[in-house]
Amino acid sequence: MLTWAREYRGLSIEDAAERLLIEVETLAALEAGVTKLNLTQFRRYSEKLRIPLATLLRQTPPPLPPTPLDFRTFSGARPSLGFDVRLAISYAYTVEQNILELVDAHAAPRRGELPVVGLGADPDRAGERERQRLGVSAEAQLSWQWGDAFRNWRTILEGAGVYVLQQKFDLEDCRGFTVFRNPDAPIIMLNKAEQYDSAKIYSLLHEYAHLLLRQPGLSDLGEKHPVEAFCNRFAAGFLMPRSLLKEVLPYWPDSPVDWDRDLIAHYARRIKVSQQALALRLEQLGLAPAGFFARLVGQQKVSDSRSSPGGNYVSTQVSEVGYRFTTAVLNAADADRITTAEAAEMLSLAPKHFGMLKDRLDRQLADVGFGAVHY
Repeated sequence: MLTWAREYRGLSIEDAAERLLIEVETLAALEAGVTKLNLTQFRRYSEKLRIPLATLLRQTPPPLPPTPLDFRTFSGARPSLGFDVRLAISYAYTVEQNILELVDAHAAPRRGELPVVGLGADPDRAGERERQRLGVSAEAQLSWQWGDAFRNWRTILEGAGVYVLQQKFDLEDCRGFTVFRNPDAPIIMLNKAEQYDSAKIYSLLHEYAHLLLRQPGLSDLGEKHPVEAFCNRFAAGFLMPRSLLKEVLPYWPDSPVDWDRDLIAHYARRIKVSQQALALRLEQLGLAPAGFFARLVGQQKVSDSRSSPGGNYVSTQVSEVGYRFTTAVLNAADADRITTAEAAEMLSLAPKHFGMLKDRLDRQLADVGFGAVHY
């Protein structure tokens, strides 16, 4: 079981020994059964590898769920299943199980299938149509503050039936992935290590496209993989529809324009996207010349808004499990579908914080204010 646990977490014997603060030879002897662990050592192993003690004490390894195939990475690099990414996958499956238990107990709503989008569709138009279906106006998006944009987009998608989670793992390993094994529990996992809200927003909509396509794929910021190319264009169409650009741009050119870089920065900030995303969108729509995006990337200094700090412990927990899951758990406890202790375990929060949690949820839903958002 010790060898299985180490390999399950994606650790070499050297990495595991370093985490456990023991010599490699000592760990090798433990795994080979030459040396036996006492209960205190089992607890330490459980704590450092983040595996339940009861699992480590089993005679045989438990069955494991499949690894998600859809990962969003930097520059199309194949994702690395490092320790923290594997923890995030385990966390997503735990939340999925909790969701399905709440649904079975009639404590969380059953949702119909999310819309299905075919890979043969026009991704720009598909993104624009889905935005219209969710009822998000250009005026609303332009009225948001930078610091509210990610929370608002997340709340809108959660209101549409998606559970959006966050965990922290190495950005070089993975930026995000989806889990969609049951229509009642579509899950997007995003990386809390992402510094910039604009990048996190783009990943959110990119992963949403994966859910609508029912297509796994290795994410790529370029256009090499057809699924990834579709998801990138879908996200651009959703976040920057033509109707919104016509309100932001001073005019709609008949031919490509070499836009001033300061203007691009200004327009991107109004829309709450990165300058790179806006430049690429303009080029793809024929509103900027070929190579405009590449030239801007080569010249640009980072100026996008950074992600907001986590705040207090309650805020941090909500940021990890999302508004939809939190609301479902609190509603289930209020309706006596689950006990207060079960709710506290699902949310990793003491019951004394539930009142504060409800106030926070009410404020966020009121701030978004879209009719499409129903929990």
